[in-house]
Amino acid sequence: MIVEKLFPAPARVVFLRTDANADLTNYNDLHPAERVVVSRAVDNRKGEFGDARWCAHQALRELGMDSASAILKGEKGMPLWPEGYTGSLTHTDGLRIAVAAPTEALRSVGIDAEPAQSLPEGVLDQIARSPERHWVDVQKAAGNDWADRLLFCAKEATYKAWFPITMRWLGFEDAEIDIRPDGTFIAYLLVRPTPVPFIEGRWMVRTGYVCAATFIRSSSARGLEGGGAGDEHRR
Repeated sequence: MIVEKLFPAPARVVFLRTDANADLTNYNDLHPAERVVVSRAVDNRKGEFGDARWCAHQALRELGMDSASAILKGEKGMPLWPEGYTGSLTHTDGLRIAVAAPTEALRSVGIDAEPAQSLPEGVLDQIARSPERHWVDVQKAAGNDWADRLLFCAKEATYKAWFPITMRWLGFEDAEIDIRPDGTFIAYLLVRPTPVPFIEGRWMVRTGYVCAATFIRSSSARGLEGGGAGDEHRR
């Protein structure tokens, strides 16, 4: 996967492919304060949490930071990144990804990945606005059965970049996604007030997964408060 192309420099993206077994190696190597966050969870949850946090620490190291401190969870699952950094996590069957970036370059980021498969029946009706539904229909007619899943991931990634700078909910109906064939998209924010009118995004379909990434450049978000984008879906 060429996930590095999902974000502008100097962001760092780290991913990990996993098998179906619950490997707790990365979980057991976490800071004790991180392990306690999911200490009562089943092994599968511990495994995905540990893997995603491992990716996050690796991304921070690639940025030249000592990442020994814990990345804890804030409101609505938002990872609490070290001061001066932002980031986002995602995990799905067989894949974990983390992105980290200095806030002097990117004020907020979001990432979401899922298997390149159609959404379960009825989900598209809950998330898509009319122009988005038309785009999905055109793509599916062309054989791209993953189109609705990509739309879902783009909306999730939009929320992940939005929440840390606003601490406000963003429903599926509150952003309209314009997905473009060149691997980019724009998430137009329909709620008011909003700190930015839109959020930039990039997408790819590789090795059986759809990935969507969002980012707000610091030059577009002067003076905003924030931290880092969550790894929890809204479902």
